[in-house]
Amino acid sequence: MCFQLGNLFHIDFGHILGNYKSFMGISKERVPFVLTPDFLYVMSTTGKKSSTHFLQFQSICLKAYLALRHHTNLLIILFSMMLMTGMPQLTSKEDIEYIREALTVGRSEDEAKQHFLDQIEICRDKGWTVQFNWFLHLVLGIKQGVEKRSA
Repeated sequence: MCFQLGNLFHIDFGHILGNYKSFMGISKERVPFVLTPDFLYVMSTTGKKSSTHFLQFQSICLKAYLALRHHTNLLIILFSMMLMTGMPQLTSKEDIEYIREALTVGRSEDEAKQHFLDQIEICRDKGWTVQFNWFLHLVLGIKQGVEKRSA
C-alpha cells in the first residue's frame, strides 16, 4: 500500500498581524505558529528525529518565508493602505511593525533563514501546548477569543 503526503497551507491573519488568542486575559499562545506533534507524526517525525517528509516540509516553508521576505516592501505598502479599512486585526502602525519584525527586516538572508528555522524548532518543542489548548476547548466548550497583542 502506498501513501502520499498531502499538502495543507493555512494562513491565520490574526497571527500574521500579532493578534493572539487569549482566555480570561491570559495569552494561550506559546508558539510562533501551529506545528503540533500530530502534524509531525503524520510526517513520520518524532522527537528531534527529522524524516524526509519533514525536511521537505521545512524546505517548502523556508522558501515561502523567503519569498514573502523578498516582497516585504510591497507587503508593507499594501498592509499600510489597509489600515483604514476597519479590519480588527489591522488597526495601527504597530501591526505593520509586527510584520517587519516577523520578516526580519534589516537582517541578512542567512540570518533570516536561521531565524525561521529557530521558529520551527520552538514549535517542535512546544507544539504540545497547542494540543493542550485544543483539548481544553473540546472538554470545556470554550469559544476562542482574540486579543490584540500587547505593545
